[in-house]
Amino acid sequence: MHEIAIRITKRNHNAFVHLLGALESQGFDLSDLLITKDLKEILKVKPKAVLYSFFTEEIWEVEKEIRFLKMSFAPLLIAGGYHTTAMPRHTLNVLGFDIAVIGEGEAVIYHLLQALRGNNFKVNKGLLKIRGLAFYLGKKLTFTGFARTEDFWRFPPYPDGLRLIAPMEISRGCPFGCYYCQTPYLKGFRMRHRPIDQIVRYSRRMRDMRYITPNAFAYGSPGAVLKLNKLEALLKALQPLRKEGRRLFYGTFPSEVRPEFVVPETLELLIQYADNRRLAIGAQSGDDAMLKAMHRAHRLEHVQRAVEYMLEYGIEPVVDFIVGLPGENEESQKKSIDLMKWIMRKGGKVRAHYFMPLPGTPWARCKPSQLSREMEKFLGRMAAKGKIEGSWGNQILLSKKLQKLIEEFYEEPMSYDGRIREACKTL
Repeated sequence: MHEIAIRITKRNHNAFVHLLGALESQGFDLSDLLITKDLKEILKVKPKAVLYSFFTEEIWEVEKEIRFLKMSFAPLLIAGGYHTTAMPRHTLNVLGFDIAVIGEGEAVIYHLLQALRGNNFKVNKGLLKIRGLAFYLGKKLTFTGFARTEDFWRFPPYPDGLRLIAPMEISRGCPFGCYYCQTPYLKGFRMRHRPIDQIVRYSRRMRDMRYITPNAFAYGSPGAVLKLNKLEALLKALQPLRKEGRRLFYGTFPSEVRPEFVVPETLELLIQYADNRRLAIGAQSGDDAMLKAMHRAHRLEHVQRAVEYMLEYGIEPVVDFIVGLPGENEESQKKSIDLMKWIMRKGGKVRAHYFMPLPGTPWARCKPSQLSREMEKFLGRMAAKGKIEGSWGNQILLSKKLQKLIEEFYEEPMSYDGRIREACKTL
């Protein structure tokens, strides 16, 4: 009978595939785990502990599920992921979990599960030895620190004993510190990379080779500079796998590229070594003042130059924008509209997103700006013609829920590199 269950969902699949690889590599027998997408299977088996990982946008569904589990058989509930790290008190006090994993989980989860199996799944003082946890001892909330996995490549991306696959995380961390993004604050300001031989070895398990990285063209560098020789070494090393029939998608879903890294040299590598002829870049705004305000560290000219380079090389630009940014006025939105129109006239694609305040970021307590009439009409008209992609309409509603959540339950989060500087004190 399985004592521990892993609750797999569409959005946490990638994270758990990587964590299962880490568990197995440390000697944990994965056959001891019930790994399932089916909640009914968990209810049938009634394990002693259930593990979850989730984003803040998912908490309302998670809360319902946890309430149902507790009414059914009351297992020990363990949470990890971006929301848990940013809001551990909310995770424990409101969502109803017993243990929150804070930070990067590869080593934490192994030591935690070993400890729990040894103490009959009790939350006690023995857990104080494990860095990266939050839990209650009696009525006292206890934190054991932020878990860091500096050398995350120590752990393989996939478990050998299970037929599970996901896009491979090849780089972690980001030096730019955009105020709306959780990645640099929860994963660190310096990029770390898997070694090429490990990437090649595990890429053999993919038919379409796809990778998770905050900035695909920054492979091999600390993140803010281009190391063209290291990028080429990676792409070149993957060529024998392409010859075996696999396809290589690089700099596109589920990753992207920063616009200032799109230069003729990187595009030539993409043409020579990869199969995709689309490239995703983040513009986020057409207003230099807004780009500076969000700590984006590139300018409008970088976006325009990247688009023109891509089109010159026969690569379709897919450009992301965030509308409703904090402090954005009608003039700023007009500049974004102008840039979107320019991209579409050139032959590129636009994806529009509405600003959502996320815990664990400097803009967590910032209020979105109202969309101008011109922006609303433009997005609606272009979407009807199929020229703009994105879920900004649904995100407006979700953003309101997130604002209410943060206003009611805000807590100062821990981060990979220390305290997060808040850009907005209140919503």
